[in-house]
Amino acid sequence: MRTFIAVDVNQEIREIATDVIDRLVGLGFKAAWTKPENLHLTLFFLGEMDEKAVESMALSLNKRLQGFPSFSTNLVDFGYFKFKQSPRVLFLKLEPTKSLQRMYLEMKSELTKCKVKYDDQGNFVPHVTLGRVKEYPNNWEELVKEIQVPKVSLVIDGITIYSSTLTPQGPIYKWMYKLKFEGGLVRNAR
Repeated sequence: MRTFIAVDVNQEIREIATDVIDRLVGLGFKAAWTKPENLHLTLFFLGEMDEKAVESMALSLNKRLQGFPSFSTNLVDFGYFKFKQSPRVLFLKLEPTKSLQRMYLEMKSELTKCKVKYDDQGNFVPHVTLGRVKEYPNNWEELVKEIQVPKVSLVIDGITIYSSTLTPQGPIYKWMYKLKFEGGLVRNAR
């Protein structure tokens, strides 16, 4: 199953994301928009994994992250990744705090130790994907300069491991494991 590790976002960020998506649609962007319930901060995309490998990885990460102090980061901006001169991914940017970077590097180290393959994008840019662009207005870079997002705090006290099933209506995410830093690994019984 397609698997990824993420941090869940709060309701406030979901509402801001919905407002920004509405604004982008109004500006003429067409994209595969992320549904509010699917919004998250992706840490690692792992691709296809079997259930036993996911369970083993969850146990290892749980052990590694147990006792990691809870921390917060802030939603700080709207951003995009572009290819040549075209926007490809539109997102909300999160502040790359020292704690977030440290957690990411701890996890990366544990995944490497467990020989879990992951999509390594090189530089970790913490963001919440709003959509993958299909069409965009000519003066898109000028238009998006106007998009402001309020500074909102996101408390991070754990991570979630998800499976992703691709459908014509968009991906369906199902959480498999929730790991809390204070201890506790919860497995989805469904």
